[in-house]
Amino acid sequence: MKLILIYTLAAGVISALTAPIPGTSLLLTALEIYMLVHLAKMHDYTLGLKDIGYSAVAIWGLTTILKDLALEILNFFPVIGWAAEVVVAVLFVFFLGNLANLYLKKNV
Repeated sequence: MKLILIYTLAAGVISALTAPIPGTSLLLTALEIYMLVHLAKMHDYTLGLKDIGYSAVAIWGLTTILKDLALEILNFFPVIGWAAEVVVAVLFVFFLGNLANLYLKKNV
């Protein structure tokens, strides 16, 4: 759980620093993939390049859809939209980490 909170904090910092810059969600996707790999190693679960690639595409697609739906509306109000982007990024990383942790614990 501590590891997930560290990645969640990192996601919040990255999102807060890069919120007004378009296209920086790829940094968060890289952080999320790195977190999944780190959790898999922690649980002695082997992830191949194929698994990592599928995860990257799925995470990138899901985060893009979530951000586009929720945040495009809020971007009419720049400061509120940027703050909402940080909240969405932090919550997504937190829940993704917890789901991955539960899955990896169960399948080891």
